[in-house]
Amino acid sequence: MFKLNRKNGVSYYTVTSFEETGLVRHGFSTRLGGVSEGCYADMNFRFNCDDPRENVQKNFKIMADTLGMDYSRMVLSKQVHGDVIHTVSEKDCGNGIIDKNKFDGVDALITDKKGIPMVTLFADCVPLFFLDKRQGAAALAHSGWKGTVRRIGQKTAEKMIKDYGSKPEDILAAIGPSIQECHFEVGDDVAEIFIREFGYETAVRYNEKYHVNMQRAIKKQILESGIPSENIDDCEICTYCNSDLLFSHRKTNGKRGNLGAFMELI
Repeated sequence: MFKLNRKNGVSYYTVTSFEETGLVRHGFSTRLGGVSEGCYADMNFRFNCDDPRENVQKNFKIMADTLGMDYSRMVLSKQVHGDVIHTVSEKDCGNGIIDKNKFDGVDALITDKKGIPMVTLFADCVPLFFLDKRQGAAALAHSGWKGTVRRIGQKTAEKMIKDYGSKPEDILAAIGPSIQECHFEVGDDVAEIFIREFGYETAVRYNEKYHVNMQRAIKKQILESGIPSENIDDCEICTYCNSDLLFSHRKTNGKRGNLGAFMELI
């Protein structure tokens, strides 16, 4: 279950099953609690936009303090809608936050090292959280429609199994706030890809237009990695329907900030 929390004016989601392990600090941000203004109001984590960089950095600091993380050690991915997974280590601390982002293109971060806060960014795409509650490994993945087709969720889970000796039954997976089937209209070409890769149930017709259910496709691939269905938590929260609380690229035609997924082993 995803739970909405409020602390020091900051509203953010946590995953109850992750909290219960005592192994991680984590959270998924909302728009509330930051210092940005206008279409970025107010908790924006999007660099390289009209929002002053100092505002974005301040937002990261606020979120770090709220979650009990060290802002200077945060590791930010460099998302390109691909399927590259980067194994995070001490040398990456500060990447994209304090230091220049040195990743060429990374849409998932994974580690078994404690004290390194990982960050991925969203504004309709699907945030994925993974935690091995026995081996003590964690991962975040950014799964837009292209990443979903490339099975980045499945590949992240399988990398956890391969690299850390994780057993699928020990891995918890969570699917965060993202655009849902109700508002994810796509062209016939994209719908056909989803039908071919994941089945007819992932592309549904709404008044002669196809709508894709990325979450259903992601669940299918995570199950194929061996993770049992009872270990998969889907929040079913639509960013488009809740654009007062969450940034949505489609709802605002791109005039928006970024939400953040944060996780750190402790």
